[in-house]
Amino acid sequence: MIRFSTDSTCDLPKHFIEEYNFSVLPLIVTLGDKEYLDGVDITPEMIYDHEKKTGELPHTAGRGVDVFKDYFSNLLKTCDYVVHCGIGDKLSVCYQNAVQAVKELGAEDKVKIIDSRALSSSTGLILISGANCALGGGSIDDVVKNMTEAAQHMQCSFMVDRLDYLYKGGRVSKFSFSVASLLKIKPRLEMEDGLLINTGKEIGPFKSTIFKYIDSILKKYPSPRRDLCLIAHTTLEDGLLEKVISYIKSKNIFDKIEAEYAGSVITSHCGKGTLGILYINDGKN
Repeated sequence: MIRFSTDSTCDLPKHFIEEYNFSVLPLIVTLGDKEYLDGVDITPEMIYDHEKKTGELPHTAGRGVDVFKDYFSNLLKTCDYVVHCGIGDKLSVCYQNAVQAVKELGAEDKVKIIDSRALSSSTGLILISGANCALGGGSIDDVVKNMTEAAQHMQCSFMVDRLDYLYKGGRVSKFSFSVASLLKIKPRLEMEDGLLINTGKEIGPFKSTIFKYIDSILKKYPSPRRDLCLIAHTTLEDGLLEKVISYIKSKNIFDKIEAEYAGSVITSHCGKGTLGILYINDGKN
């Protein structure tokens, strides 16, 4: 029996977590002097309220080696193997801490750590791919190979409406923030070689540029797995998410399209008005 594991940045619709019995390790969000567990006792609304009242962003943190050791040890009590795929190696200490925990447990043959090279619902797509491989009779080696290849072909991108959280978090300069706000520039962020970088922009209101972003991504990554496209988003203006879903459906590319709110860790870094479309772009259907 293989147990699949991730962390709370996976941004998967709840029914997938329940259907596949995924185990989710919550990461940490700190508001003021109080720590919370992502997906357990904090919501994005609490983050928005805190930022509005104090002008300060939350702090986020991964989990330490000892936490991972306890976590994996408990999972192994109920299965033969654990396959863990969380936020990417270049984005968080979590990957290296998980690897170190497995070494200290001496469980390299029982616990496999996959570098998602991404974040948010991309991780969830990789997990689903691996779980379906196992359900189809794949061995642990087959599953690891499947998920590693899926990570190599992940299309993970976002468009950001507001840059205030990125500015306050030190990810864009004051000048860039001012110019972008003035000209209504909406940056497009994409995962490349495990890092989230700015690869382009659209100019204009978010409610219209978001469709240009979708078109540009589908053109740039034209070989998706048709079975599933996930949309990860923070708070959007009324009705926009439904329009986005309808627009992607009108392309007749994907068999299923589902959306999920980004968790509190992701929200802490991007704020309101962020939307990403995510799919595995390897053409295997």
